[in-house]
Amino acid sequence: MTAAPSSGTAGPDAPRPNRARRRHRPTGTAWLLVAPAVIVLLALFVSAIVVLGEFSFHRFQDGVTQPGYTLTEWTTFLTDPYVWGLTRETVLLGLITTVISAVIGYATGLALYLSRSPRWRALCYFAIFSPLLTSVVARTYGWSLMLGDAGFLNSIATPLHLPGAPYALLYQRPAVVIALVHILLPFMVMPVISSLGQIDKQLPAAAADLGATGWTTLRKVLFPLSLPGLVAGCQLTFALTISAFATPSLLGGGRVQVLATNTYGDVQNLNWPRASAGSFLLLALALLSLVVFAALQRALVARRVRA
Repeated sequence: MTAAPSSGTAGPDAPRPNRARRRHRPTGTAWLLVAPAVIVLLALFVSAIVVLGEFSFHRFQDGVTQPGYTLTEWTTFLTDPYVWGLTRETVLLGLITTVISAVIGYATGLALYLSRSPRWRALCYFAIFSPLLTSVVARTYGWSLMLGDAGFLNSIATPLHLPGAPYALLYQRPAVVIALVHILLPFMVMPVISSLGQIDKQLPAAAADLGATGWTTLRKVLFPLSLPGLVAGCQLTFALTISAFATPSLLGGGRVQVLATNTYGDVQNLNWPRASAGSFLLLALALLSLVVFAALQRALVARRVRA
């Protein structure tokens, strides 16, 4: 007689369990725990949007916001070449900062992933994330001392007669980019480290056993698997860069004008309608970047599923 198959062992033709059914769904208790924070955040966000929207349909004349609703301010704002020049500068600054942060952040995350020394990793984590303990203004002033005409960089480069020294970096775009990369680098490294941490460390060893070089392992194994984390880091860095105000204002010195600094100038001049329109344009840029990066994330997930 043939023994019946054990009930605890599934045969080759046994139907696989539906993973979608086993997904954890939020319970009523979970929604109740989240509800207070969600309600407060939504109330603040929606109220701010309503106030800005109401101001944007007024007209600013003779230093006073005039009563009555009109589209004049929106028409003037959206047809102003200076505004679109600010938009180009804002997007360009965001792209440059994001690309440089991605290169440095991914190399840093990869080094931490491959490191086998706990002390070295702890020291690197401290060096990367400790700047978050100080304010943005303090770090920006520190970079102004470093990059000034008589700053630390030129005090070293000039006596050594390095090419191009002394360097005129302060109040130029390169100074703003350098400071933003330093300030926002932790927001790039965190998602990259998280994504690399989910990769089995036996995979590089397995690739090496199959004859793959280090570059081939990085290009065909590690980089594709960690790409979602890199995209998430780029999303955070770009969104934070285009909305940055303190660093472009202090290191740009009025020569590097972006939407955030221009909106602040409108607020100082009490031109609330134009400041509101600028705020909406900045919000639209941030939302557009989120949509683009979210679409890229979905494309990566779909590609991995097909593979």
